[in-house]
Amino acid sequence: MAKDDLRFTVTHLSATVSDGVPIIWRGSRFDSGPLIIGLDGDRAASRGVLDYRRRRARVEFHVALHFPELAETLRDLGVDAAFTRPVTAVLRSEGDIQDDHSFALSGVCDLARHALVPRETTAAAVLPGH
Repeated sequence: MAKDDLRFTVTHLSATVSDGVPIIWRGSRFDSGPLIIGLDGDRAASRGVLDYRRRRARVEFHVALHFPELAETLRDLGVDAAFTRPVTAVLRSEGDIQDDHSFALSGVCDLARHALVPRETTAAAVLPGH
């Protein structure tokens, strides 16, 4: 670790995608309803590094994505519980450190196996923000 590097642990993450996303399952289209994203407390700690020499921030987030409305609909249909559990992923992100020490991260997610969201046909990413 260079002397200009600052390592940290992410202790909280909360995001909501109010509009959700479309889900096609067994030929039927479902609205996911709101998606709720937070840290996955069952996995390793989410950690990052601020590299001030290069003015780059890198963070690995271990996240869980909950879809409570769709999960309730699926439970009502009597599907296996494997379809209603949260989707977990590792988001590896990076971005420039700004003059005010803020940073806008972007990166791709490595999705864990999930019955409803096949890794082969699903992609997730966080696009650069401002």
